[in-house]
Amino acid sequence: MLIAVAAAGVLTLTAACDAHSPKEQASRESKAATVQVFKLHMMKDLWSRTCHDHYYNGYRQINKPKSLVEDSATNMVTIELTGAQMADYLQILDYNAHGGSDALDPPLATAVYDAVSPVVDKIQAPPAPDAPAPEITITAAVSLTATTVVTSAPR
Repeated sequence: MLIAVAAAGVLTLTAACDAHSPKEQASRESKAATVQVFKLHMMKDLWSRTCHDHYYNGYRQINKPKSLVEDSATNMVTIELTGAQMADYLQILDYNAHGGSDALDPPLATAVYDAVSPVVDKIQAPPAPDAPAPEITITAAVSLTATTVVTSAPR
């Protein structure tokens, strides 16, 4: 869980990483939190299958993204997440991808994590005030019974 404490204008981030988390996980969460907004483009069911987990028998999910716009013709959604929401999404993906005890669909979570993390890694923290929102496009044909390779292409 991401805990943000503001004291005297300083933001301190503490992440609860799984034992199998990549060593860069905490840094990724910290970088993500400094960004005003992220734009994700993916299949609607890919989003619905990766935006939550069952962390230590609890339930975490990305509630109320900054925006979520559906394109019914393509079944794609564009999701805008605040930096704090992206840090939470990274935690959810990390938990599901890297050995959480109640992980949901590890292969799918791993594929999405592997698409999102390189984009976050490239962020200069803090970003310039006029920096465009990082955009991540994830394409996959997702069915309820199978997962596929996911690719990312920042715009």
